[in-house]
Amino acid sequence: MVRVKPWVAIVITFMLAGCSSTGTSDYSQFYRALRQSAAASFGDGRITRDQAAAIAYASMGYRVNGASEQLVVLATDANGEQLWTSKARIVIVTRDGRVARTVGLPHDKAGMSPKTGETLPAVAAALKGDVTYTRLEDFPDIPAYDITLTCTVSKKRAETVVILGHGIPTIRMDEACHTTDRKWSFTDRFWLDPDATMVWRSLQHLDPLGTVIETEILRPPG
Repeated sequence: MVRVKPWVAIVITFMLAGCSSTGTSDYSQFYRALRQSAAASFGDGRITRDQAAAIAYASMGYRVNGASEQLVVLATDANGEQLWTSKARIVIVTRDGRVARTVGLPHDKAGMSPKTGETLPAVAAALKGDVTYTRLEDFPDIPAYDITLTCTVSKKRAETVVILGHGIPTIRMDEACHTTDRKWSFTDRFWLDPDATMVWRSLQHLDPLGTVIETEILRPPG
């Protein structure tokens, strides 16, 4: 039996899922975007405006545990999920700004799902008041499965974030989560567009081992 590498399988799955959408699911466009992403490493610090401008597709910067910022391009945008990837074989799947799955990071997140219901509440749902819910997460590298997290999303305050030299007005949303499974607790932060349409920047705790990822949208979709 031929075994497909996990990162390839995920990209193929999401590309097939997005074939009926009108987003960035076209095969030729996907491969052009992937080529443009290059190795997606820009040394120490953050990606510059010129480096980001050289990419003709929607792109996102990310950095893990404070390391150099890397760049991924939007490969598919369908069914409420966005799949970002690069030639470095990194895959990051986001849903409403949250990192739902990863491939190619030191300790990957294989799944994030609501314990009850069909979808997780969006970060923007807390604009009118705190939202508490429970979700399940899987980490095959640890290994740890069905870790139950109880999370509360709260609106904090208006803040301006600077991305590629531009000040962007946002609303900071904090999501405090805890689990009794592994004595794991943390607070993620999301900087949400005032129109509640997009998370511009985030700081998220990926796994019980303490991995932290920062993301920022360099070129928004559309």
